[in-house]
Amino acid sequence: MSATQRVRAAIAASQQFAPEYWGNCLAQRAGDSETAAGSIYPDLSGPDIEWWLLEAEWEEYAHPAILPGCTGFSAVLAGQLGVAPLASLAPDQPVVLDDRKGTGKVSATVTGVRGQIVPLTVLIVGPGEEEGQPEYVWTFHPGDPVRPSQVPAEGMHGRQITAAEAISLGLETAKIV
Repeated sequence: MSATQRVRAAIAASQQFAPEYWGNCLAQRAGDSETAAGSIYPDLSGPDIEWWLLEAEWEEYAHPAILPGCTGFSAVLAGQLGVAPLASLAPDQPVVLDDRKGTGKVSATVTGVRGQIVPLTVLIVGPGEEEGQPEYVWTFHPGDPVRPSQVPAEGMHGRQITAAEAISLGLETAKIV
């Protein structure tokens, strides 16, 4: 199976086995969405993004932030960077812990100005949640991946803390909202 076929199959599995999660992923990346966070596609809606992801020509993509058991893919689809290293923020800068995609893990979010437009989109697929399910899309975004959060969302989602506290929890980046 080619890389493009594998991505299309993972998108189909996401639509079938995790439709709410897939919809949240699309909304988080859509520049016109109220729930946009992190790196986005400024001029695209969720359905537009889905169309582009399905039409793109994908190649396998290796990066140290991609977790074992997952596979990265890249395609030419420009978007705007929207993450900041927590270490670059003032230690007392407020950040909000957020799990808007429903992953069960929180990310730090911070209000700010998004970065430059980059030509590359990375899409990461991994195993389905249940035995026997095909692999599905874990995430996608403009630009290189960052190490995913391992901080459980329970009791943390929506909590405001400082950048220094987020770092002490093991978080490395903040998504710009």
